[in-house]
Amino acid sequence: MPHATFRSAPDYVLNEGRLGLVLFFVLSGYLLYRPWVSAAVSGGAGPRHTAYLVRRVARIVPAYYLALIGSVALLWGAAGTPGVRLPPATALPLFAVFAQNYSPSALLSLDPPTWTLSIEASFYLVLPLVGLAAMRLGSSRWSQVAPPVAMILTGLAWNSITGLAEPFDKALPAALPYFGAGMLMAALGSGRPIAPRTGRWLLVAGIGAVVLDGALHEGLAPAAVEPLVSGTLRDLPAAAGFAAIVAAVAYGETRAAWASWTPLVALGTISYGVYLWHLPLLLALRSVNALPLHLLPALVVVLATTVMVATASWFGLERPAIRWASRVTRRPAERGERRARRPALAGTRA
Repeated sequence: MPHATFRSAPDYVLNEGRLGLVLFFVLSGYLLYRPWVSAAVSGGAGPRHTAYLVRRVARIVPAYYLALIGSVALLWGAAGTPGVRLPPATALPLFAVFAQNYSPSALLSLDPPTWTLSIEASFYLVLPLVGLAAMRLGSSRWSQVAPPVAMILTGLAWNSITGLAEPFDKALPAALPYFGAGMLMAALGSGRPIAPRTGRWLLVAGIGAVVLDGALHEGLAPAAVEPLVSGTLRDLPAAAGFAAIVAAVAYGETRAAWASWTPLVALGTISYGVYLWHLPLLLALRSVNALPLHLLPALVVVLATTVMVATASWFGLERPAIRWASRVTRRPAERGERRARRPALAGTRA
């Protein structure tokens, strides 16, 4: 198949699917910062760092290693296929420690989307320090706003200084504005429901910001501000839009019906596997000429194959790893409570 060229509106829309990784970072910031915000506001102790790290490792590492092994098996003999970029064998250990972003020979090779996991893993290591700082600032929600705002400003400064030069644009500081947008929403909205009308306005504004971001990066930015957009702001408008959408869904008094739609929930459940496997499977299918020539049939084939593999990854590896981590990091009091519950339940069934 020839390299993609953008000739129609659907081509541009599909290209802006790249903003999914911005949503990924925003959601990570929002979900993972909330426990520290809640602890600071309530005067609690905050998350235990060991439990936090064990659960994070269990969530991303096993499925990631499986996808790396699968990518090697699927693509190592496919050199020369359009889109396939293989690292030297000596660079493979970099992938094991999420360091592929810092080697020109490994960056965007093998399973290209995994460059985002290098940033995500770095964020996991930094977040406990940010959370501790937030708790020391006091119990006011406005105190919890300071760390994400500082992260956003730091990221913008980093982008302004480094521009789009690699590997600086693939390092954690470049993505801090996206994580910060999600964290900011966690700090501002935690425990405070919003009215339905406000939720609708947030949805509209959020979608508008995401569309605007896509338009700006598809060549519609005025020449005078294009360097600011591409070099400094990057996808911050989309991050702000996604944060507004998250707030509308999470804090709205009337939850959006589409957020509970069963197929969407199911796809969200296996989304990590979909993200890890979609490109290696696409490239593998292309290497053996198994893809239809037209876009929609090819999309159906890739999506169906990816969903099957991601589902197997979820049930066979991801869910067991998550349950194991939850079990081994449970507080002793919680373990005792669960053991005490079992005889009572057994007696009830008897």
